[in-house]
Amino acid sequence: MQMSGLRYFLAVARTGSIAAASAQLNVAASAISRQIANLEAELDCVLFERRPRGMVVSPAGELLARHARQTLVRAEQVAAEIQELQGLARGFIRVATAEGFALDLLPNAIAEFHARYPGIRFEIQVLPPAQVTQVVAAGDADIGITFALAPTNLVTVIYDTTVEMVALAAPDHPLAGRASIGIGELQAYPIAMPPLDTTARLVFDTACRAEGIAIEPTLTSNILTALLPFVRRTKGIALMSALSVQTPVRLGELVCIPVQSQASLRRGIQVQLMRDRKLPHAAEAFLRQLIAALPPAEAGGAW
Repeated sequence: MQMSGLRYFLAVARTGSIAAASAQLNVAASAISRQIANLEAELDCVLFERRPRGMVVSPAGELLARHARQTLVRAEQVAAEIQELQGLARGFIRVATAEGFALDLLPNAIAEFHARYPGIRFEIQVLPPAQVTQVVAAGDADIGITFALAPTNLVTVIYDTTVEMVALAAPDHPLAGRASIGIGELQAYPIAMPPLDTTARLVFDTACRAEGIAIEPTLTSNILTALLPFVRRTKGIALMSALSVQTPVRLGELVCIPVQSQASLRRGIQVQLMRDRKLPHAAEAFLRQLIAALPPAEAGGAW
């Protein structure tokens, strides 16, 4: 079984169709179809159930998918070890991340690492928090950094802590000089927040219910960067982690105001690796730098 065939097979298994895999890999659909047909002929089995709305892996396909992921990870490890003969002069690091870390913390960590090791290349995938875990578990990312509300056994968690959500406002906002505010005070101002299916919104809405209040956001967006111009140009307030906007706060473009509530406004932060995965040397070095840029881990939650 050739490596390209396994890659194409996994892409179809992941996306559910040859057309979607073709778009993702930038490979002709006919080439992907041919490779899958070759695999089925070689193994003398059906790897996918063809359905009107896509393709679903068969029981035999499930077995092959597990083997293929392990094989590709081992192949990448060998390639990385060969590159490491040159120290940190070359390498490729794939990071899956929730958007809150992609706005500021992660790009800054990469820029700092690049200044020391300019030969290392990076790829960032910005995904919903649960998908970050899935991508890491499948071996499609070397490192995952995400918000988490519950424990997971799909991956190895090497860093685990919690952070408070804060109110972000323009420097001239009426609340900007306050040491803290009560969650009920937010009702007097337009609120900008992520949509209902996000960890930030789940935590915030739970805290509002504990206070017996309901706050309907003026602006919701699944892209956090869409919230910040609204906050800068209005008397609005956004609720998110201060880690997402460290640079704008340091430059005085935004201010962080702690929010007091009966229910916790804390969310978990996890840095995740594929289970039993030995990272290439470059990825391990970057991992240490990334963790150093995060708040201190809670007891027992550090690598």
